[in-house]
This record gives sequence, structure tokens and C-alpha cells, in this order.
Amino acid sequence: MMAVSVPSATTTDLPAAHDRFARERWVGFAGSVLIAVGGLGAGVLPRPDPLSDAPVLRVLRHGAGVPVCVTLAMVGIGLLVLAWWRTRTARNVSWVTRTAALWAVPLALAPPMFSRDIYIYATQGLVLAQGLDPYEVGPSALTDGPGVDWLTSISPTWADTPAPYGPLFLFFSSRIAEAADGNLIVAVLALRALAVLGVVALALLVPRLAAAYGVPAAGAQWLVIANPLLLTQLVSAGHNEALMLPLLAAALLVAARAVGPASRVLAVGAGAGALAGLAAATKLSAIVALPFVVVLVAAGLPAATEWRRWLRLVQTGAVAVGAALLALAASCLVAGVGPGFIHALSVTGGISVQWTSIPTAWGLAAGWFTDRDDAVLEAARLVGSAVAVVLLVVLWWRVRKPATTTPDAWPYGQRVLAACAAALLLVGVLGEAFHPWYLLWPAVPLVAAGQKWTTAYAVASGALCFLILPDGYNLARATVVPGTIVVLLGTVLAIGYGVHRLRKGSLT
Repeated sequence: MMAVSVPSATTTDLPAAHDRFARERWVGFAGSVLIAVGGLGAGVLPRPDPLSDAPVLRVLRHGAGVPVCVTLAMVGIGLLVLAWWRTRTARNVSWVTRTAALWAVPLALAPPMFSRDIYIYATQGLVLAQGLDPYEVGPSALTDGPGVDWLTSISPTWADTPAPYGPLFLFFSSRIAEAADGNLIVAVLALRALAVLGVVALALLVPRLAAAYGVPAAGAQWLVIANPLLLTQLVSAGHNEALMLPLLAAALLVAARAVGPASRVLAVGAGAGALAGLAAATKLSAIVALPFVVVLVAAGLPAATEWRRWLRLVQTGAVAVGAALLALAASCLVAGVGPGFIHALSVTGGISVQWTSIPTAWGLAAGWFTDRDDAVLEAARLVGSAVAVVLLVVLWWRVRKPATTTPDAWPYGQRVLAACAAALLLVGVLGEAFHPWYLLWPAVPLVAAGQKWTTAYAVASGALCFLILPDGYNLARATVVPGTIVVLLGTVLAIGYGVHRLRKGSLT
């Protein structure tokens, strides 16, 4: 597959290069401003809306103002995606970073958009702050005290649903909910600020991660930080991937330092494992990266024989997994919760039935020919989970040790990171539910894996920006039949392609 052209980073850009991209920078900014203006009238607003009758805002938030704002926001997304694509050959990391920051500012200042999850974060944090176990009860358990009125701002389907998030994130959200003292707007602004800080941390780490694995840093920064999907779903919507991704990037960056004496390599493994554990303590899906962290670190230990190679994997695995478990346990201790987060990956599937999940799409299609829709859907999801487990094992097995190298061979570290990205993607699309921001999970390892598949990832990112309206409505709900058919055809083509590549001896 053709890759996005990403020239090597240079210290400075020539004036001509600045002129070339200046127009795209401001087109993207105009798009971001349009999205923000649209969010003033059609964003994810609290219920009741305290500014519903404010001057100007009452025009935007009632009657014809709402569809006009939706239109403005969607046009803005189109401009932002177009500008992003046209800047893909930018050579300078700082230019890309400053451009992404410019595009992010209007979104950070506007009301939350594209998801109501930030209100869920606040209420689940309040559940913990009031001494209840958010892994056992949903926000509806809040019956009195400051903040009980926050329940009206969350999606009703979440009222009785336990938290699907890790203990570290619940700790932060509970402290924010407690400090807000019943003021939902303060809590939402603080959660937004936390997400923005996470994106800033990620922006600092991505170029270093790319450089550590020999990948042009400017292209990596473009693919992740300037990505409209990240800007809309992390900066605007405030999803907690904004905390998971920098921790995952830090784990992979630390793993790249695994060179030197065995004691140093094992110490690096412990650090990388702990960071991966903290990422999982934010969102459990990040734990999928841990086995790949292990093989990255283990590659730094000498092994003259196959037996010694397995020994170093076991040693590194014991250290890294142990450190990850300690990080998870410490997060539970700090948050004051038990290990209930283990069920987190299956919580959303029960309340989210959308064709964007491959097994869910197959279950929906099978349900068209039977009167036992729920049973068929559950069976399809079980099959999807089983397939995911098998594929994860296959991916890890294929990169468990460096292959015989040639001068033009794909570097081993990049190959491991590509497998890690594929694993994170598979966990998303083969899970019970797949939301557009889940596509951000594989972004961090992908940018350090070289240029393979970056075009496909960029196209998918841009397309998914249009799937959710500013008020959080997912268009997958209104496109069940065509969406399901597309997924079925796509799955068949993907399986055919996989079989073809396997016959040639490689999936990459």
C-alpha cells in the first residue's frame, strides 16, 4: 500500500515551505473556528442549559439555530480535515506542533462536542467521591448531596451502568468532582483541562518516540497531534484516551532505551512495564501493548541460543508484568477501589450496539434471518473475542524474536511496534463496541513503526471525524443496514488479503 510521504525532519524550514503551508494552516484554523461556533449552539450542553436564554446563544440553541450550527460544525470538520491532509509533507516538527496548537485553541474554548462522556466522567467521579464503588453501581446510586443534579446531563443509558474506566482515571475524576463542590460546569472545565494537558504531554513525547525508532518526527507529529480525530475527540470531547496515550508513548519510549548490561535492561523493563500498567489503569485496553513492550526490552539482552532467547523473554516478562501489576494495584489503592476494572472492556457493549464493531455487525446481519437477535448477537461477539485473542497471540508470536536481518530489512523495533498497533486496533474493532476515538489507540505505536499503513490510517481518521455530530449523536445509529453491509464486505476482503499475505509468508 502506498504510504504517506513524510520527509525527514529538519531544524528549520525554508521561507518557501512556510509560504506553501501558510494557507493550509489558516484554512484549518477557520475550520476549527467554525466547529467551535457550531458547538455554541449544537454542542454537548448541560441539562438544564444555564445559558439557554442568554443573548445570541438563545438564537443559536433554539429553532433554526441548531441545524445551522450543526451545518457550520460539519463544514468546519471538512475544512480541518482537508487542511490537515494538505500539510502531510511538512518537514518541521515545531511548525506542525504550532499548527496543531492553533487548530486546538478554538476547540478547547468551545463547549464540549461529539460525545457526552465528559459528563459521565464527572458523575462517576462523584460516585467514588461520595464513598460508593463505581465498579458496582452506576451514577443513579447518587440520591442526595452536591452534584446529584448532574445525572440529568448524562445519557440515560449510563445511569445504571458501572464505570468502564481504570482506577487511575477514576481517582482524577473523583478529585475533580469533589473539588467542584456540586458545580458541573467547573467539573467539566477541569476534566477538559486534564485532557488538554494529556495532549500536550503526548505532543512532547511523539517526536521523541519517533526519533528513538528511526522514524521522521515531523510525519509522526502530523499523524497524531495534528490529526482532526484527536483534536475533536480528545481536546473537544475530552475522552480519557488523552491520558492513556501519553503513558503508552512513555512506555514505548522507555523500552527503546533497553541497551547495556542485563541489570540496566531489566530496570528499563520494570519502568516500561510500570508505565504500561499506568496506561491500563487509565483505560484497560492499553494492557494489550504490554507483551510487545516485553519483546522490545528483551531484545536488549544477549542470547546466543534459542533456549537463552526464551529465558530472556521470561526474565523480562516477569519484571515488566510484575511492574505493571504493581502499578495497577497502586492505582487501585490510591483510588480506594478494588479490581472491578477488569470487566471494563465489556461494559459498553451491553448498551452500545453499532455496526462499527465487526462482530456486532455480523451479529446484526445474522439477526436479520432469525428471531433470536440477542442470542445471535452475543454469539457473534463471543466469536469476535475468541478471534481477537488468537490474532493477538499470532501477532506477538511473529515478533517474539528478531528475524535474520538484511540491509533493507524492516528494523526489528519498528516491526514490533507495527504488531503492537495492529493488536490495539484489533481489540477495538473486534470488541463489543467500537467508537471513532478508539482508532486513536494504535496511533502511538504506529507512528514509530515506519511509513507502512500510514495512508490507510490517515484516511480512516479523516472519515471517522464525520461519523459523530456535534451534539454527540452517532450516525452509526441511523445507518445500520448500509453500515453493516460495508463491514461485512470489508471483513471478507480483509480475510482474503490476510490469506494472500500469509501464503507469501508475511502480513506486512
